[in-house]
Amino acid sequence: MRIGFFSDRYLPQIDGVATSIESFRTELEKLGHEVYIVAPAPGLRFKETNSHVIRFRAVKGLLGEYDYLTSLFFPPTVARQLDEIGLDVIHFHTPGQVGLLGAYYALRNNIPLVTTYHTDLFEYVKHYPGVLPGILALSMMTPWVTGGGIDDFRVGLSNMKPERSVDKWNQKIVEHGVTLVHNYCDLVIAPSVKMEQQLHSWHTKTRIEVLPTGIDEIITTKSELSASKLNYGIKPDDELILSVGRVGTEKNLELLIRSFEIIAPRRPKSKLMIVGDGPALESLKEQATSAGLSERVIFPGRIEHNHLGSIFGLAKVFAFPSLADTQGLVLNEAALAGLPLVVCDSLISDIMIDGQTGLLSGPRDQDFAAKLTWLLDHPTESAAMGQAGRAVAKRYSASTQAEKLLRLYQESSDSHAAKQTRPHH
Repeated sequence: MRIGFFSDRYLPQIDGVATSIESFRTELEKLGHEVYIVAPAPGLRFKETNSHVIRFRAVKGLLGEYDYLTSLFFPPTVARQLDEIGLDVIHFHTPGQVGLLGAYYALRNNIPLVTTYHTDLFEYVKHYPGVLPGILALSMMTPWVTGGGIDDFRVGLSNMKPERSVDKWNQKIVEHGVTLVHNYCDLVIAPSVKMEQQLHSWHTKTRIEVLPTGIDEIITTKSELSASKLNYGIKPDDELILSVGRVGTEKNLELLIRSFEIIAPRRPKSKLMIVGDGPALESLKEQATSAGLSERVIFPGRIEHNHLGSIFGLAKVFAFPSLADTQGLVLNEAALAGLPLVVCDSLISDIMIDGQTGLLSGPRDQDFAAKLTWLLDHPTESAAMGQAGRAVAKRYSASTQAEKLLRLYQESSDSHAAKQTRPHH
């Protein structure tokens, strides 16, 4: 099968979308299929070395977010390349310019169309109101993408009517625009039950299937673990609380630092490490300094994915306070590394089972601090939760999830073909 992935986010960017695409690409190719990726170039001088990756020139920040790449134009050479490849299925991963181009190409060429709704845009736009001009522009693109005629243009025009708040306006555009495109797909993949529920609440007509991205253990060695302990000043009796991921306001990391403010005086050996980069990094550092915790809150910045194994090995518990995530890939990787979890949103992962693989907290400082403290206070129960989480996480290997995706592609292709042969009344 020749599969086309279209995404506005891809390597060398590191985030959940890029990680998911790369995981599925690797496993699908192992299964003998060809995967072609269409994505923006991260810089004007960037040279792509993989012949199966087609890059568009793009600029950063045009849609109001510092690291979002906006493609400026769609050269006709890309359409010709795609014509020559002869894709069997198109899977778009983002509702931005490149993702929508994939939808446009599939609909114009009668190719089965699949999408994954990776990002909770409904929640996301509350944290980044500056994306409104870009969201409006994309909304006006959707009728062109779908080719659905006057009704689809009416949806686009209705989104132009301002709401009393920018948040509500953004959210209305997201709901209407995303649903409009999704209803032209053969399959919509939700990476978690949380996103499945949201898409159903928007009255999505297309079939929805839940398929989390697969995870494999990040192997580490004793020497790497020792080097990380030395590098970050982690002593044998330190109690390290770990968080890993994009450092944005939507990740609710301010709550984690406030929770640590409660824990720190009571547990002098406790430390907090927040791994990652993003627009909220400097403000979080200031928050930790203002609380007098600059010596105990560690910000290593971004760490390459294949080195995270040694970081997981330092920790006693993994903290995930985000309410805006759709599947929490790193949460699942932490569980696979044997760490007990503390999370605010139980619907983002089947691996998170309250009281068995971790503890569910409300989105309040005192509650989150209490859950973290309980795990640190009960090392035997905490270790048992970590092992239970590891056992559950093993069921979601990258190869297992890729095989499920392949079955969904085949079913989508079959249903797409069946639609074409039905008589029109």
